[in-house]
Amino acid sequence: MLVQDIMTPNNTSVQPGQSAREAWKIIKKTQLIGIPVTDAQDVIIGIVSRNEIVNFGPRVLEDSIKVQDIMQQEVYVLKEDAPVSDAWTLPANVFPVVGNSGRLTGILDRSEVGHALFKVASQMFQQVETIMDSAHNGIVSIDKNGIISSFNLAAERITRRKKNDALGQHLSEVIIPCGLLDILENGIYQSHYKFSVDYSSGTHTYLTNRSPIVENGQIIGAIGVFQDISEIEFISEELNSVKQLNKELETIIESSYDGIIITDRSGQIIRANKAHERITGIPTASIQNMNDLIAKGVYSESVVDAVIERNGAVTLSELTANHNQLLITGNPVRNLQGEIVRVVINTRDMSDLNNLKNQLEQSIALSQRYHGELTQLRSKLIDQSGLIVKSLKMKQVVEVALRLAQVNSTVLLLGESGVGKELVAKAIHKHSKRSNGPFITVNCGAIPENLIESEMFGYEKGAFTGANREGKPGMFELADNGTLFLDEIGDLPLHFQVKLLRALQEREITRIGGTKPIPVNVRIITATNRHLEELVQDGKFREDLYFRLNVVPITIPPLRERKDDIIPLVYTFKKHFEKVYDMKKKFSPQVFKDMMEYQWPGNVREIKNVVERLLVTSTEPVINSVDIPLNITPPQRLEPHKVSVQGILPLKTAQLELERQLIGAALKELGSTYKAAKALHVDQSTIVRKVNRLKENGFSL
Repeated sequence: MLVQDIMTPNNTSVQPGQSAREAWKIIKKTQLIGIPVTDAQDVIIGIVSRNEIVNFGPRVLEDSIKVQDIMQQEVYVLKEDAPVSDAWTLPANVFPVVGNSGRLTGILDRSEVGHALFKVASQMFQQVETIMDSAHNGIVSIDKNGIISSFNLAAERITRRKKNDALGQHLSEVIIPCGLLDILENGIYQSHYKFSVDYSSGTHTYLTNRSPIVENGQIIGAIGVFQDISEIEFISEELNSVKQLNKELETIIESSYDGIIITDRSGQIIRANKAHERITGIPTASIQNMNDLIAKGVYSESVVDAVIERNGAVTLSELTANHNQLLITGNPVRNLQGEIVRVVINTRDMSDLNNLKNQLEQSIALSQRYHGELTQLRSKLIDQSGLIVKSLKMKQVVEVALRLAQVNSTVLLLGESGVGKELVAKAIHKHSKRSNGPFITVNCGAIPENLIESEMFGYEKGAFTGANREGKPGMFELADNGTLFLDEIGDLPLHFQVKLLRALQEREITRIGGTKPIPVNVRIITATNRHLEELVQDGKFREDLYFRLNVVPITIPPLRERKDDIIPLVYTFKKHFEKVYDMKKKFSPQVFKDMMEYQWPGNVREIKNVVERLLVTSTEPVINSVDIPLNITPPQRLEPHKVSVQGILPLKTAQLELERQLIGAALKELGSTYKAAKALHVDQSTIVRKVNRLKENGFSL
């Protein structure tokens, strides 16, 4: 804004010799705040304002008082094209205004300057507000006390707070400061600081720049500009994904043993891998088009033309000059309109494949030979372990056990009573590097609670009343450099479990009554016929001890699940007891039939007892089924459960209804999702997920 925009036009002036009363009449008539005083050459030499006349008093109206007596000689003349702000900086209230020629053209009142500058400032402030609100980035400024002084619309959108609720509030009451308050203290500009905020609609990522507001060398505030870069981040991730996919594609093409070239529909080669160069012997740099390969005798015809002509994949066979058989396959690549835009050609050297075929046949023969030798070796190891193994399940158990014998991991043997857990433990020990060391068996359920610690860790002499005078080593010491087999570990008293855990972790024990720890080098194998997970849930078995023991679990199946082992076991035990009792007897086919149909709840231990009982109680040389001294009855043959559907209903509804009935019945009968999952042969998480799904679909259990 210029002076001429707000001045009051005026070309009237007074002479120094005129009376002050005449000047007052001119001021009253023109309603001016003041009037310039000029000399004979119209040069402005002073100014008379209302204030000078009023301040002089009543005598000003006397004819003897001249303008020169009351005028202000220090006058500041402004030009019409001067900025209004120039007048505000000058120490005067009235300013004469002249044109480019230097002649008087107006009067400027300082109060008008103030109004004009305030209007300009208001307009500038409104423009700044408009600019800030038009910005896509959020802008927040605070004063030196942390009070928000500006808050644009983008900041409203990003922070979910209205401007009226933010202005005048402390920054910490409106948004997470994210370091803006720190700028007030350190005055350090910070740029490209990234942070994330979680909203109900998802996570948004912002990039912010923060800088101090400095006036006269003092920090009077701070301003933060932040931008939502979530979409940019997403695009960046997508771009990185595309780059990664492109890199993976290039790696795949280059790693192919077959030659691969990619052309456009005109036969122009876009890409060729190194394998193609190896197979054809032609450098990739020397070929530009499919016709170049035809001219060099690699191909007798254009695979690209054949693909386009057939409008589909083609397979050709070529015989090279060095008598290599090539199998060439061309596959079209189509755009969204179904037009062929690319052709991928795969070239395979069949001579290499034939060589590989011969090598494979030799490898198969060698593998069969090794397999036979391995089978013989495995059978020899099993026989040495005293195990009778014919069923596939039991062979798998023994194979795992023999592999574990080569390492020192803790093993947990699971299975019903009598399945042969101790035999498997002995087999592990016998074929391990500790085979020359002791194998100590401890039945945890057979030792009284008050003696368990002394039996396991031993005691010093005089440790308690009745103790051996010389003291006694415990099972851990006896098993040093060997294997300690803890049978029925689930029966271990709870108070001793923490001491056992410490002994396993520290690899040392302390005798009762002793103070010096004794290091022990023992491999631990445990066994139980109980469900340790349920004991942990019931608080009867320590969870940390369970995880310490359950490093490598081996489940030994019951005899009813490995019926192939029944007859070999019968013959083995029969031969054993015939030698012990010096007798010879035979079993009739019916006996074997009854034994195969029996469920054997006592497993191997029971079958051993039955064989012994049959031999010692029968008086006949041939034992018939009627001579079996046990109430062995064939198991009831249950009909498999059948699902019956009445009418036609949606498949999903039928599936949900069946799951509701099965899961509901299992939960009602067994009482927990863990037991229900075990009964239904699925994971516990599966039961929980299906229960939630049933509830979401309106089914009640």
